Formats: sequence, structure tokens, C-alpha cells
Amino acid sequence: MDFLKNLNPKQIEAVKTTDGAVLILAGAGSGKTRALTCRIAYLIKEKGIKPHQILAVTFTNKAAQEMKERLEKILGQAAQNLWLGTFHSTGLRILRQDGCCIGYDSNFVVYDDSDQLSLVKLCMTELGINEKSISPRAVLSHINQAKNEVISSQDYALSAKDFFTTRTSAVYTLYQDKLRANRALDFGDLISEPIKLFNHSQDVLTKYQDRFRYILVDEYQDTNRAQYILINLIAQKHRNLCVVGDEDQSIYGWRGADIRNILDFEKDYPDVQIIKLEQNYRSTKNILLAANSVVEKNANRIGKTLWTENKEGDLPVFQMARDEHHEAMIAASRIENLRLNSRYSYKDFAIFYRTNAQSRIFEEHFIRSGMPYTIVGGLRFYERKEIKDSLAYLKVLANPDDSLSLMRIINTPARGLGKSTIDKIAGLAAEKGVSIFECIKAFDASLAPASPQLGEVDFLIKPAPLQKLIGFVSLFQRFKGLLDKTSVHEAAKGLLEESGYIRFWEAEDTDEAKERVENIHELISAIKDFEMARRDAALSDFLDHVALISDIDSFEDKHNRITMMTLHSAKGLEFPVVFMVGMEEGLFPHSRSMNSEREDELEEERRLCYVGMTRAMQKLFMTAARERTIYGDSRFRRQSRFIDEINPSYIEIAEAEPKQKGQGGCPLGRVTPISGVRSQEAMNEDARYRIQETRYTSEESHADQYEYSDESAPRVGMKVRHPNFGVGIVKATEGFGQDMKVTVAFKNTGQKKLYLRLAGLTPIYP
Repeated sequence: MDFLKNLNPKQIEAVKTTDGAVLILAGAGSGKTRALTCRIAYLIKEKGIKPHQILAVTFTNKAAQEMKERLEKILGQAAQNLWLGTFHSTGLRILRQDGCCIGYDSNFVVYDDSDQLSLVKLCMTELGINEKSISPRAVLSHINQAKNEVISSQDYALSAKDFFTTRTSAVYTLYQDKLRANRALDFGDLISEPIKLFNHSQDVLTKYQDRFRYILVDEYQDTNRAQYILINLIAQKHRNLCVVGDEDQSIYGWRGADIRNILDFEKDYPDVQIIKLEQNYRSTKNILLAANSVVEKNANRIGKTLWTENKEGDLPVFQMARDEHHEAMIAASRIENLRLNSRYSYKDFAIFYRTNAQSRIFEEHFIRSGMPYTIVGGLRFYERKEIKDSLAYLKVLANPDDSLSLMRIINTPARGLGKSTIDKIAGLAAEKGVSIFECIKAFDASLAPASPQLGEVDFLIKPAPLQKLIGFVSLFQRFKGLLDKTSVHEAAKGLLEESGYIRFWEAEDTDEAKERVENIHELISAIKDFEMARRDAALSDFLDHVALISDIDSFEDKHNRITMMTLHSAKGLEFPVVFMVGMEEGLFPHSRSMNSEREDELEEERRLCYVGMTRAMQKLFMTAARERTIYGDSRFRRQSRFIDEINPSYIEIAEAEPKQKGQGGCPLGRVTPISGVRSQEAMNEDARYRIQETRYTSEESHADQYEYSDESAPRVGMKVRHPNFGVGIVKATEGFGQDMKVTVAFKNTGQKKLYLRLAGLTPIYP
């Protein structure tokens, strides 16, 4: 068993403990992917388990691909027979095979986030719900959350009581009807519908239970309710369920992840065997000690302590900048100094921030300084207009009933079809209960036999636009027949050329249009690469692949550029040098968690800090701004509590010095222990800050920053200002003193209930 020779004793235990329920608590950088890969290989090579009897579920396509590549080196072609993929790809595969049992055609399409949002907006328009009164994005978020918790539109309607939820309920119901009509599913359906399938058909459930004798789930701390139910349904028979996770890295509660799934695993499986992987192979000792000292403040954790045989390394450094521009200069200057003096390359550096909006200042500074960078989570290739349009053509080719995609391209490029003509066709299709594609087909006997659903239709469409509609549909009919005779990429290229879409951009003849044409050809190349990697790949396979791609899946560090991303996107990555910026109260931890009544939201912010710190391999820098402009207002800041929570022995503070005459770049300042004697200049600066603090109230306020007297305590009708939500009117109060809760109606963000001691409200007197 050569593949076990480089494992440590705990990893070997994780590999060989195969039967029954197993919980592997794998700390950051503890080599869990290696252990998981070897565990699968051990099951096949030593236990004699057939590859198709193993189900392995990961959270990203990138992680799944990495495991597949490692397993192919150990197992060869046998690795191809594994069911190894993300939750969504697993659910998709189940529905492709057996979704017919609950009424799904196997040629359904998967709507991505932008498709879902477009469909929600369409539903709101039909229901007469104004987007100014309710945000479509908020409605979609509630629908997604309901599906994460396996709450159907019918069940959601039963609990809907207020203005927002009653309208969301109506949208949810119509949204599901339109998904069905378009033969489409969204991401939530890829998990909730297999559960529905298993509950509907015991035979189908038994088939999967019999097949998968061993199940492995990675990143179990990030599973939501639906994923939890799905996995436990399949695991019921053999109960050989191995889950791998780290409660200290559970950071996706805002999108439905439930940390209780891993914390309560022992309750679900009382005979569970718990194995802790605590040896870290990524970071230096000092980085780990600092990170451990933060996360150990959380109450909701099973408990483990990372350790390493790596060298001690430098202490993490914290530096308070004057403002956000100075903060960007500090990062740029440190990067250049390390690159020139310590043989680092640009790709060795990463900048993590809490919100995407923080990237702008760094981008501007890097551009001015000529420093190359890349942003993870910006406009992705598959989100560009020309690519979304091209994919809409391909979706209609794969599934003509996808009316949402058809409506996107029916007049793109312009075909001389007026809005009234398109509205008439869409209205007739809705009235007769058929897709728009089928409705158009019915007008031409050469395309379709007489439709009993449409019957004799007295429908006034002028001959010219009618012929254009028929020609548009016949184009797809022709290429549909070519899919069995030619490759997918050749059919895609032909469709985009003959539809006039490529010529449309070529005729524009601008630099932007030329780039769009290049992107379309790159899409065709991507289809060709996909076909070469997968034998007998169908168009629907490629569309599934595109729909399931995430930001992190497309991240590559091949180019020599500084990487910029949110802390949430950084999960699973590592960099030699990490900068965590914006370490300020109200920004990180975010004001939402500070104003929340739930302690677990603040704990998740703390875990997010731990995740960011443990991405650093050799050096970690953390910065904050003494003053930051937010929503056009300059506000004084207080350093994050997470900096205060780091054991003083494991962090240093850099004091910025005035820029010397003729000095280039940004001063880095002296580095002294945070607990050491501070310079008179630094103490004077702190004194100035404290004096000014009393004149301003910011979203990062501690309980003692603004003491309300009886005269200044909020009263019903009082006008107040919140640092994040703006100006509002107090509608109600509850309790007394610093324990008071206030309900405030804000002009731009609606009504909110806040704890007075955390809200940072400032009275506005006439």
C-alpha cells in the first residue's frame, strides 16, 4: 500500500476506519484531501469494494476534480466508475436517471443565478408587484432558503403572514409553475427534488441505498438541511457514512449552512468514531497560534488545536492606516518590498476583504502602480452578455420548452419583431398552456402537425413577422437534427453563425465588439475541450457543466498576479503571503452580526476570521483604517475585536511613521510587540482619536461608546441616524437603558428592530 506511506498516524487511522459512522474533524491545512483520496483507494484496493458502490460528495467542482486526478494515479481507469462530485451534480445525476418518476423529462435545463433572478422578475411583473416595493433579489433569496430547508411553495404559503412573505409566497408559487413549464430546475431543486423523488418512490430510494455501500461527504460543516436529509436517506441502509469537516470553518450560514449538522452528528449516529486531524502542513507556528487564539473564543465547537512541525516564522503583523487609501499603499509597499527583497512573485500574494466594495481602492492603487492583479468573484466569463446570449441559443436547442431563454434571444440580434408581436405570441402560448416554441411551430404545418391544444386560432400577426418567427424556429429544428450527426461544438458554431449572432457583433466593428466575438469563439473552444475530456458528451452535459461552475472552480494561479477576493471565496485556498484588510468593527465583524440578536452570527464572523488567517503559509498582515469613507461619509473606526482577541504574544503592531522627504512608496514603520511600550507620537494619535470618537457614532460602536441619558434615549417619533441604514424614525421602544430594543423605520432600507447598545444610533435634533 504505497499510497499510505506519506500519511501521519491520524491520517492512516482515518483511512482504515472504514465501517460504520465516522466523523473526521480535519483542521485547516491538515491534508484532508490526501486522507480522503487514500480512504477511497483503500476501500477499493484493500477492502474489495467496487468503485460504483462508493459515493463521494464534495462542495466544489475543483475539489472533486483534484480528488479524481489523484485517484486516477492510484487506481487507473477504475476511478472513472466512482460517483464523485458536488451535491448539486449528484442530485442532477439522480434526476437525469430517475426524475421521470416524479414527472421530469430527462432533457430539463438548469437555471443559474441570473436566470433565476430573471424568472423572479417576470413573475413579479405578472403579479403586479413593483420592484421598488420589494427587491427581486430578496424574494429569490427567500425562495432559495425555503428550498434549502425543504419547504415547498405550498408549505411556505401556510406560514406567510406579513406584507413581504405573502407576496413572496405568490411569486414562489408562480416561479415553480414556470420552472415546470420551461422544463427547468434551479440549484435548490437539484437537492430538494431528489428528496421528493425518494419520498415518492421507495423502489428508487432502495436502488440507491443498495448501490452506495460507502458514502463520504467533504466539508460537512457547510451542509444545509436539504443536503443533510438527502445524504441520510441514502445512508440509512448500510450506515457506512464518513463525514469530514471542521466546525471552526463553518462560514456559510447566510446561505443556509447549518453548523448543527456536524455538531450533532454524534446524536444522529451514537456509535460514531471521531478522528481528529490536527497536524497542519500549511502555516508557520506563529500564524497557527494566532489563529487558534481567536477561534477558541467560540462556544459552539467540538474542540481541537492545530499544531505544526513547520518553522516558527514571523509573527502576524497588524497595522492601523490613516484611511483606506493609506491602507492600500501599505499593502502595495509591503508587496513590492517582499517581491524585490525576498524572491516572492506577485502570484504569492493575496488580499482578502469582507465585502467586494473594498476592492476598488486597491484596484485603483495597483493600476496606478503598474502592479498586476486579478479579482476572484468579479464578472465571470460565463456571465458576460455575449456568453449568456450564446448559451441561451444552446439551451433552446437542447430544450425548446425553455421559454425564458427563448425570450432572451427571439429578437437578439434584431429580426424586425415588434414588442406587440412577441407579446401576442407569449400571451397565446400562456393561454393555450404550451411553450412559446411550440406555439410558433403550430403556425407552420411543415414544422409540426396541427396542434390539438392550439386548435383553430384567430390570431392577427402580419405575414412578414410571422415568417421571421417561423424561420427562427425552423433554424433550431434543423440544428436539432444535426446534433446526432456532428460534434456539439460544430453544431454550436453553426447555430451561432446562421442565426446571425456572430455577424451582429462583427458588424459593430468596435474593440469591445471584437472582444465579444473572441469570447464567443472561446466558448466554442470550451465546448470542444469538454468533448475531448468526456466521451459521448451531449449538449445537455456541457450545459450542466456550465451551470454548476462557481467562482472558485474557475480560479487558477497560473498568471503572475496579486489575487484579490472576499474572505468567503478564500476557503480552500492557500497563499505564501496574505493581507486581511478592513479589520474594523462594523466591517469585520460585519455590522449585521453585531446588531443581530443571535450570538451564532458573531461566532460565524469569528470563524471567517480564522479561515482567513489559516490561508497564510508564511506571512500574515492585517490592516485597518483609522478613518474610512462609507456611503460618502468619512467615519472614524475602531479596530476589530478579532485583533484584540489575538493573544498579544502572537501578534506585532506596526506603527506608521511620517513619510520622509524623497522617500518612494509608503512607509512601513517600526514593528514592535503589541504589548510593548508605545511611542509618544502613537499615544498622542490615540488621544486625538479618542477625543474625536466622542463626537461621532459609527456602526462599529461598543456598548460604552455612546451612553444614552434619560433625555437622549430614543423616543417614539424621534429622528435618528444609523451609520449603515441612514436616517430613520423611531416607531417603538422596548425595555430600558442599554437593554432597550428600538424599532426604526429607515427611509431606504425599511423597518428594523435593533439593540440600542449595539445599534450606534445618533439622535437628530431639530
